[in-house]
Amino acid sequence: MSFSDHLDNFIKQRDQQNQGRGQFQQRKQRVVVDPTNQSLAREAMAKAQEEASEQATIETKHHHQRINGRCMMDHEADALNKLEVEKKPANPDRIEYINQLRKSLKLKKRS
Repeated sequence: MSFSDHLDNFIKQRDQQNQGRGQFQQRKQRVVVDPTNQSLAREAMAKAQEEASEQATIETKHHHQRINGRCMMDHEADALNKLEVEKKPANPDRIEYINQLRKSLKLKKRS
C-alpha cells in the first residue's frame, strides 16, 4: 500500500465520520432549548453591570463637591440639604439638668 492510497483511505474515513457528525449536529440544531432561570439571571446581571459602568463613567465626569468627607454630585447635595431638619437652639434648663445627672452619677460611682 502506497502512501497515496493510505492518504486516500484516511480522507474517505474522515469524510464519512464528518458526514455522521453532520447528521447529529443537524438533529441537535433542531432542538429548541428554553433559557433557564440561571441563564436569564446571568444575562440580567451582565446587563446591569454594563449599565452601572456606563452610569459611573458619566457620573465621574460631572462636578462633585465634598460634604462630610463624601463626594457628592450637585443634585445629591441638594437632596441632602432638603432632608436636614432645622436645629433648635439649646435649652439652658435641659443642659443644667444633664450636668446635674452627670454629677450625681459621679457621686454614686463605686471605685
